[in-house]
Formats: sequence, C-alpha cells, structure tokens
Amino acid sequence: MKKTCCWILVALLLGGFRLPPAGGVSVKIKGIEGNKGQLALLIFNGATGFPSDHTKAMKQAMIPISGTTLIYTFPDLPAGTYAVTVMHDENKNNTLDTNMFGIPEEGIGVSNDALSMFGPPSFNECSFNHNGSSTSIEITLDY
Repeated sequence: MKKTCCWILVALLLGGFRLPPAGGVSVKIKGIEGNKGQLALLIFNGATGFPSDHTKAMKQAMIPISGTTLIYTFPDLPAGTYAVTVMHDENKNNTLDTNMFGIPEEGIGVSNDALSMFGPPSFNECSFNHNGSSTSIEITLDY
C-alpha cells in the first residue's frame, strides 16, 4: 500500500511540473524607406547558413510594410544565442537584388547593426543572447 501511495504522489508531482513556455524575440526594424514590397526576416541559432540561406534559418517571416518602423516577434524560442537578418524585398521576388559588383540594391540589416563595407558579417558579430522568456532587439536598415 505504501508503494502505491508513493507512486501516486510521484505521478501527481510530475504531472503538475511544467517547463515555462519559451518566449519570443521581438525585432524592431527602423529606417524602412518606402512602403513597396515586404520585409523578409530570418533568425539563425548558429553560423550554418548565416546570413542568407533561408533553408538553414531556425525561423523565417515575410511581413508587409506599413510604415518606417515595424516590430515583428519570433514566437516560442528557447534560450540560446541567435542572429537576425532583414531584407526589404521591394519587388517581392524573394531575392536580394544586387548590382554587378554584388552590392545590395535593396535595404538590408542584421542584429547588432553589424553590417560591413567588405562583405557579409559573421554570425558572431550579429549574435545576441535570448534568455528564454523575452528579448527585444533593434535593427536599422541600410540602403
């Protein structure tokens, strides 16, 4: 009888134990020029595929433009290290348009505003820590 009571108590205690839900990462995008097109956001949890391979991103989003500043939240992300990229896809072709020298012709931005004149930034330069409950970052687009 004691063993049965112990197992019932253990089952009740474990059944009531829940991990807190993972929180979101809110991204405030500033400096949007014009209201044509959409914003493409990618969030990565490692260097593989960063900054532009959407198939390697942890999550992605396409959001319509409705002003010069927008906020988008990636929901339900566990604690960890992340980096975000944003592209203003003005013509909605799902591609970053570049000139003949490979320089972007559409607005782009990354977390920590870590853009470089000499090529794409690294994951480490753009990374930030998410505590698992809620994190807010800001990205300013560069045109």
